[in-house]
Amino acid sequence: MLSSESRRLWTWPIALGVLSTSGLLTALVSDDWGDAWSWVGLGVPVAVIAWYAWRPQTAR
Repeated sequence: MLSSESRRLWTWPIALGVLSTSGLLTALVSDDWGDAWSWVGLGVPVAVIAWYAWRPQTAR
């Protein structure tokens, strides 16, 4: 079983990976609603990356 620390560390990367994978697969095999889902599935991880790349750095 995963410890609470490793669960806290890996929850969001796994969720973003699953979201990206579902967006890619949906873009390849679906039309109509699949087009909208693929935009969401591929756009959210890019938005998260942009958020963390462009936010001001804090002193540690």
